[in-house]
Amino acid sequence: MRPSSKGAPSAMAEREFDTLTTQRGSLAKLAQAIGTKTTAFLTITQGEGEGKRLQLGDVPVTLGRSADCDMRLLNRSISRLHCRVWRDASGWWVRDLNSTNKTYLNDRPVVEARLKDGDFITLAGTVVQFTQEKDVDHAAQNELFDLVTHDQLTGLVQRRIFEQSLDQELARSLRKGREFVLALFDVDELSRINREWGKAAGDDVLRQMAKALKAGMRPEDVLCRYGGEEFAVLLPETGLDEALKLVNAVRSAIGHVEFFVQGQTRKATVSAGVVVWNPSIKERDALLLMAEDKLRQAKNEGRNRVVS
Repeated sequence: MRPSSKGAPSAMAEREFDTLTTQRGSLAKLAQAIGTKTTAFLTITQGEGEGKRLQLGDVPVTLGRSADCDMRLLNRSISRLHCRVWRDASGWWVRDLNSTNKTYLNDRPVVEARLKDGDFITLAGTVVQFTQEKDVDHAAQNELFDLVTHDQLTGLVQRRIFEQSLDQELARSLRKGREFVLALFDVDELSRINREWGKAAGDDVLRQMAKALKAGMRPEDVLCRYGGEEFAVLLPETGLDEALKLVNAVRSAIGHVEFFVQGQTRKATVSAGVVVWNPSIKERDALLLMAEDKLRQAKNEGRNRVVS
């Protein structure tokens, strides 16, 4: 849940500030290692393989479900040979290969279109971003990308990346009328766990929560550490019944994890709020507030439960 802004900063807030300061220092050092040569990349920003990058060169690359594709995408709604990206003298291009569910560029269906830095290519719910970046030290650039897009404790995407995915899914649903689900998880009494078990044990609980999410959710779902003890999951093209099965499975899984602290076995629990999108919801913030209300209700009703 969102912390209060009143009073002195909490120990958790101070730790998060120290982490942010350290991360900024790392970003500055990595930025110095990146030069001026421009290289093009395709990066999966939503769907299975999220974070995977493919460096582009002079040879055209094919995206699709087939094992022969340069970027293989295992979403069952993606065609075997879905689209192709290539470069000519005028720049970079994307072409649909007569796919079943079409290729979208920035949420518009295309047959063939010119690419520019930052464009999003969507293939049946999987989103791939085209970028042109200054890159001499590839290792430094990959590390920099990971730092700015992923939470370093859990490995899940950061809030900013998640909200971009949520905005894209909301735009598609408003256009096509397809259901999707937003779920917010919160580790119950994490402050008490940090105080009584120790910060290292609290971090272990967060890592185990991320592990349970990765194991329990589907490849196309987007997973995020949304706040200190809060996690968010976007489930594209999903109804309430299927979402509740997945969310309850994650809740049950974390409840069965044993934590060994000071010679004793302890357990942690999580609560969750689940909301199904409907056409009356036009803005991301409205959907998030609804999910937060459901999560708060789960907490108030005794924790370790899911409310929808």
